[in-house]
Amino acid sequence: MTQSWYESALSPALPSRRTVLWLCVLACVANVVLVGALAGAGVLKSTERGDIEYTDTETRPDGDIVVPSDADYRFAIESPTDADAFYNMVVRVWSGGPLYNTWQPDNVQEYHYLPVTYYFFAAISLFGYVAFKYLLFGLSLLATAGGTYLLLDAESSSVGFNLSRRALLGLSAASVGFAPMVANFKVGQVTPFAYLCTAVAWWAYRRSDDGLGGAALVVPTILKPYWMSPLAVFISPADRRWRGVVGFLAAFAAANALSVFAFGVETTAHYYAIVASEALAESGGLEPITEWSVEAIRPFPFLGGVAIVPRLLSVLPVAWVWARYVRGRSDYDVPLFALSIVMLFTLLQSTTLIDLGLALAAFVVLGVHCYRADGWPFALLGLSFLLAHAHTYAMEVLVGNGHPNLAGMLDGEPLLKLLQPAVYAVGLLYLLSLWLASERATAT
Repeated sequence: MTQSWYESALSPALPSRRTVLWLCVLACVANVVLVGALAGAGVLKSTERGDIEYTDTETRPDGDIVVPSDADYRFAIESPTDADAFYNMVVRVWSGGPLYNTWQPDNVQEYHYLPVTYYFFAAISLFGYVAFKYLLFGLSLLATAGGTYLLLDAESSSVGFNLSRRALLGLSAASVGFAPMVANFKVGQVTPFAYLCTAVAWWAYRRSDDGLGGAALVVPTILKPYWMSPLAVFISPADRRWRGVVGFLAAFAAANALSVFAFGVETTAHYYAIVASEALAESGGLEPITEWSVEAIRPFPFLGGVAIVPRLLSVLPVAWVWARYVRGRSDYDVPLFALSIVMLFTLLQSTTLIDLGLALAAFVVLGVHCYRADGWPFALLGLSFLLAHAHTYAMEVLVGNGHPNLAGMLDGEPLLKLLQPAVYAVGLLYLLSLWLASERATAT
């Protein structure tokens, strides 16, 4: 293939693809060592040592101490993490309380997943709070490594680029150090399980087991509805991919039926009310963003309320790729899969590093093709990976330098809003996905 002028100009200055790969792997390993050291020093440890303290009173925001009603029954736990919200929910249900409570104190997070998800958390809660956190952590590690293994195995085999078992295991193990995934491990979030199921969906797609692929995407969907976006690769009449949609709908109906059977229509309806409320809150993206956090990812932060325009426009190239795919161009599947995930971070008003863990699927699948292409595509993919990896550290430097009020500081120094490495990581990943689509177009 003849190189373009910019490829010829850049080639001498680019590191080799092996160097880029090793940099990404070493960054993950270094992150594991750093976080492990902090945890060993007690920085990341929960102050909770035993099981939950059961209480029958609560302090309202106005300071009054009252006995909670049956409809508002809950137990408080000291650490306000997602894992605590999951365990609180299980204990609340076991004690005769509701799955969703109507009022939460500041130090207890809400539970807002489809009722059927209760059974997973209940199963790992049988041995108490401390065992629950260790089990959740261990399963999250396995889900991340397993998802990476499936993606690498499926994609490398599909292009005749067979990796050795040692390489597959090594890269899969290293992927648990990807900073957005580590952010999930620290608070007990569920992105690793959504990632594993997304990997199963792509693995099934590569084997033309479309029903299984669509069904696997139900798990991410009942955790966070917008995580269903990879279903786009099954919305096509070509090669009977529509069987994936049938599998998805059947599994989704089964999950809802089990929710109604176990918790009733009212509780299941409450879940959808929560989803609708969150969707309406997200759609209010015309206003400038005023709340910031260390792990926030804000696309086009410098545009304020006008940011909705480029956010919406970012969907158009994705629609073009999908249209080509539906018209029988199955070779557009990789860019479509990658874009279906990446567009979540360009379209939504705000996401977090927690959600960015799902983008690891796009990095892995797209990475196989960029690695084969060599040169600048894989170098840019590596840069995108490292930027996503460095996001939390860049933001925490600001906080660590005497600025506990991050939102106030960023409002006072608007240019600092540009210091969001993950935003540029998403942008690069988006452009690389479009590059691969353009390569498919020129190969027509």
